Amino acid sequence: MVIVLMAVIVGLPVVMSGSRGRSAPTPVGDSGPATKLIVLTPHNQQIRFEFEHAFNRWRVEHGKSPVIFDWRSGSGTSDLQRIVFDQFTVKIRDRREDDGIGYDLFFGGGDYVHNKLATSIPVDRDGRKTEIYVTVPARVPPLLFEQAYPTATIGSEPLYHPQRRWLGVALASFGIVYNRDTLRMLGLDEPEQWTDLRDSRYLRWIALADPAHSGAITQTYNTILRREGWDEGWRVLRRVFANSRYFSAGSGKVPMDVSAGEAAAGMCIDFYGRYQAGAVGGDRIGYVDPPFNTAITADPISILRGAPHEALAHEFVGWLLTPAAQHLWQKRINTPGGPSRFELRRLPIRADVYRSDDRRYWADDTAPFAIAKPYPTGTPNYYGAVSPVAHALAIDIHSDLVAAWRVIVNERDPHKKIKMERAFDQMPAELRLPWPDDELARNWRQAVEDEHHARHHQAVVILKQFKDSLDRLARGDSFVEVRLKWTRTFQEQYRQVQKIAQQK
Repeated sequence: MVIVLMAVIVGLPVVMSGSRGRSAPTPVGDSGPATKLIVLTPHNQQIRFEFEHAFNRWRVEHGKSPVIFDWRSGSGTSDLQRIVFDQFTVKIRDRREDDGIGYDLFFGGGDYVHNKLATSIPVDRDGRKTEIYVTVPARVPPLLFEQAYPTATIGSEPLYHPQRRWLGVALASFGIVYNRDTLRMLGLDEPEQWTDLRDSRYLRWIALADPAHSGAITQTYNTILRREGWDEGWRVLRRVFANSRYFSAGSGKVPMDVSAGEAAAGMCIDFYGRYQAGAVGGDRIGYVDPPFNTAITADPISILRGAPHEALAHEFVGWLLTPAAQHLWQKRINTPGGPSRFELRRLPIRADVYRSDDRRYWADDTAPFAIAKPYPTGTPNYYGAVSPVAHALAIDIHSDLVAAWRVIVNERDPHKKIKMERAFDQMPAELRLPWPDDELARNWRQAVEDEHHARHHQAVVILKQFKDSLDRLARGDSFVEVRLKWTRTFQEQYRQVQKIAQQK
């Protein structure tokens, strides 16, 4: 009963959004009966409109009827994922998982979420252990698949699931959107790296999203942890969090507030930043991918088990991999094969379109396959830990964090300031990397990146064991109590910083 009620509560906004997001088939000349696709997606209205219009145009050109797209997009990526699992949990309990949950596709949201969807659910059926998947492998013609994916990865990131339970149809990178007018007012240079946002002049001028609701911002924070390292990454993030105005439920709010001058800068997924810069026009809004310090990952699509229109779902997935559909991500309005209303300014996933003559019609001069930098072997993926730690460290006690950061910024005594920052940066025992000595703590990166380093194996093992311990904590029955303990610990630290400031 609890599961059913939660599924209703979480799913109702998405179900209701179906009536608002449902579009009539594009009137492009076919009078035959229309069919339907029901799509869960965090994608914005511009992406939904352009791909619906282009797919229907393509179908009519091939003698087929246009399609009614029933878009369900009332929540962020993480919320949509919960809807899928909550509703399938009920179906699996009733042994009706093959009936599906009424949705055909999960379109967009990042590879981490789609990897979760592609993970089997262990079930005990009449004393026998079995595994149930909530997605099905996509059926794509072999030649099209080979053309779309001549390699399986970009940098060290996969472009598709090994069983094809998800296929990447675009690329996503993560960076900083900024307002040049506001930066000049604050006396700040244009940011180039994540670390630039630590500057205390940004206090109350950074716009951020909540990783509990946004898969894109979770990946952004995760990128910083993987590039900077767990310890240094949280030192950077803690200061950026302390400079923030808010943590919004949707990452789309960040670039809009930056363009309105409500914030000087913010972290966001690439196409949000580029789109906002183009929509505002002029030279007021900028966007930067921190060079060789961001992640370039696949943004996938998955076909859900029991899809009510499964054949059409497979057709749509295959069409998304064609050169015409791929160019749509980047072409300017009023160019051959380009979008009809909105420039999407996203990165295609097919490497060959970056060498096409049609690139002269693109909105952005980008080369993700040329600049993708793999993570060193053995670098953990901290995605699952980002949201709980960020909430305990900053989001749930933001006022305490900001107050502590403010007194640090205003402290003139260098010795006292060092003491205050030491208290500010402390982590609970479970969140400390157990380096055995200061030498390895300082030089872990060199040890990990160099396979011939004398301590390479030791560093890789420590990182893996630490990541495994975080995963065990997250799966444990007492994780709620652990998170509350972390929150109290951080709150006490921030109040201790203020006490140090008051000492004579």
